[in-house]
Amino acid sequence: MATIDSGSIIQSRFIGSPISVPVTASNPAGNVAFHRVRLQVKITDAAGVITIGDVEFESSKLANNQQTVWFDISSAFIAYVDGYIPSPTTFAYPSLTARIEAYDDYLIDGISYEGQDASGEVVVSGKYIGALTDRERGAGVSNTWSEPERYGRKPVTSPEIVFVGKSILRPGALMDGLSPLAPSVEAISAVSGADQSHNCYGITAPRDGYEIRFVNSLGVHENIFVSRISEKEVNIDSEKYVIARQESLTIFSRGTTQKQNDYETWAFSSGAIDEAWASWFIHEFLMAERVWIYINGMWIPCHTMPEENVTLLNRENASLLEVQFKLQMDINGSPM
Repeated sequence: MATIDSGSIIQSRFIGSPISVPVTASNPAGNVAFHRVRLQVKITDAAGVITIGDVEFESSKLANNQQTVWFDISSAFIAYVDGYIPSPTTFAYPSLTARIEAYDDYLIDGISYEGQDASGEVVVSGKYIGALTDRERGAGVSNTWSEPERYGRKPVTSPEIVFVGKSILRPGALMDGLSPLAPSVEAISAVSGADQSHNCYGITAPRDGYEIRFVNSLGVHENIFVSRISEKEVNIDSEKYVIARQESLTIFSRGTTQKQNDYETWAFSSGAIDEAWASWFIHEFLMAERVWIYINGMWIPCHTMPEENVTLLNRENASLLEVQFKLQMDINGSPM
């Protein structure tokens, strides 16, 4: 029968990284003209409910019987990830499980056989939204990859500026010894002055100070505090046309425009930061797909708009590092 070697599956905790499953084909008797293996995948949630039905992966023609073929099943999770919409205030992280089974298809003596020699179901559990970086994947050995210490990648090279009275979102640890932990985040009240245990420094929120929350590349909520808006702008789409009328001495056709999509775009600065923080801003925050900004008691969905080229370091310029970025609101009209 087709065999899935569950002990050799190469995987991490995150469905955005490859989850490589080895399948060894069976060795049918007879004159085999064609042979391939198929992998069938079902995705279930923590309650065991099937969220994604049968997803099939198939190999090309095998060179010989009992050949081992590798399948990357991470794409089976994509439909769930695309439809999952997180909340800025509810820190829920769905756990997903892949239930996989392998089959053989072959052509023997002119007769086609499909779905033969079922392997039996193998469970790949505890997968979460997020992905390892290419660097982390490159550091992998054996059948696993080195994982980050926490479900977040904020550096500790210098304290983070936070606003007193607000909460710091601190992603939880990824591992407890050798045991993996589910994603979690702790909301910690910011206090005035230095807080070495959380690597931050609390200040009174300035007039142009805002809290921004986002879902990081590991699929967990984080936040930052920005102290200054350098500019606001509105991009309005307009379409010109003419209203044609029966003209007379006092009545005539007129031109008008249809105006829409008055999204506001706010420009911010990270403030003076070191190289490690600048790298984190660029590779984590600016690359986030889910972002919200807190304005007048409401979380406004928005998205980052980085420049095409962002300077990470310029050794010819002795000034402090600073990352400029823009947020465009995902709502029409004023967010104020």
